[in-house]
Amino acid sequence: MTDRSGRFPWKFVLLGFSLSWAVWIPVAVTGRDYQSSVILLMGVLVGAFGPGLGAILLTYLNREQDDFQEFRNRIYELRRIRPSWILIILGLWPFLHATAIGITYLLGNPIPDSPFLMELQARPNTIPLIVFLYFLQSGLEEIGWRGYLQEKLGNLYSIPISVLITGAIHTVWHLPLFWIVGTNQIKMGFGNEFLIFIGFVISSAVYSAWCYYGNKHSVMAVALFHTTANLSFDIFAYAPGTLKHMIFVLLMIAGAIPLLWYLRRTPPEEILLPGDPSLQSWK
Repeated sequence: MTDRSGRFPWKFVLLGFSLSWAVWIPVAVTGRDYQSSVILLMGVLVGAFGPGLGAILLTYLNREQDDFQEFRNRIYELRRIRPSWILIILGLWPFLHATAIGITYLLGNPIPDSPFLMELQARPNTIPLIVFLYFLQSGLEEIGWRGYLQEKLGNLYSIPISVLITGAIHTVWHLPLFWIVGTNQIKMGFGNEFLIFIGFVISSAVYSAWCYYGNKHSVMAVALFHTTANLSFDIFAYAPGTLKHMIFVLLMIAGAIPLLWYLRRTPPEEILLPGDPSLQSWK
């Protein structure tokens, strides 16, 4: 049975938000496009590290209660990633984007251009660095969201409830980005597109939890999954306000609902936990 003991991880939420917002709010106050300055660009990137840095710090400080070595293993162990998941990690997001583009085309609507893709084509030598930066951002986020928050909440509530709480907290964490010039969030505003954004982030939490639990609580697996997602968003034109964007989010939600049902119906004891004896053969 899953141990439901413990307290709500408020310390992590406060620390993760503080580390991120302490950087993002000053960037927003400048009123400048963050892409126009290396300092502002680095500020937006470093702000995304808040959840991961908070999780690492809290786990280290509480190392007598939290198994710091086990926490590290969930981050680094590639053996936790199931081979059958590699295709999902690499292909799910491009497939959803391609499907959204196809439906948009069939409905006779224009397909959004991708400035990001055109830039990659013009400067292919930057691709390795860009992929690394995307992975670094995604990895540090997932150390916090799945490696710490989802793990803690999963021991307090059912998996679906913990997933929805994680998604809601993740949504609120993005708020300063809605005032930073140049971000996708500021283009959305707080109208209907904001509601779509909420559905997008919470659906993403469902997919990420599915990946996390499906790969024996592997942070590396979900970090790669997150990296592929972020790259796909920019390559296939993450374009708020377009029909393609709305269709993409609707496809995400349509897939997230049965996944949440699957996670609800899966008994906690059937999900391989980090201390599960079946992991011993991997050691």
